[in-house]
Amino acid sequence: MSERLCVLWLKAMSVVTIAFGLVAAAASHPTGQAPWLLLFDLLAWPMDGKPAAFSAETFAVNAVAGGVMAGWGVLMYGLSAGPIARGDRDVRRTMAAGLAVWFVIDSTGSWAAGMIGNIVLNIVFLVLFLIPLVASRSAGQKTPRAEKHPGSASR
Repeated sequence: MSERLCVLWLKAMSVVTIAFGLVAAAASHPTGQAPWLLLFDLLAWPMDGKPAAFSAETFAVNAVAGGVMAGWGVLMYGLSAGPIARGDRDVRRTMAAGLAVWFVIDSTGSWAAGMIGNIVLNIVFLVLFLIPLVASRSAGQKTPRAEKHPGSASR
């Protein structure tokens, strides 16, 4: 896979992350909760219309989760468009490590909550990020390591 396609793929997945975050944040109010409720119903298979609405406390959690997710997506987009596109292996490894930490914590919590469907969604999400990160790593081995930023050189 070309380096350009890897970066485009990572940027697209970052936009998907932002979109999920915005949908979660919209669920912090009763008028915006329907799409997030549908996703939760789907992830807690079989679909049974539960939950029918979120509690006031869950509205707050949706706002926080949505903000964190959208912010994470913006961060990953910037890293993909900047340092990763320039071949920075350290940033690529750091993004992969962040995804691994998210996956373990989110999936463990989902298991504890009985939301096995969310673990499946997490696996899909993780794989869709790891494919271009691994392919980008392979493409990056053919080029020299990215130059250090000014001021970061050893003295």
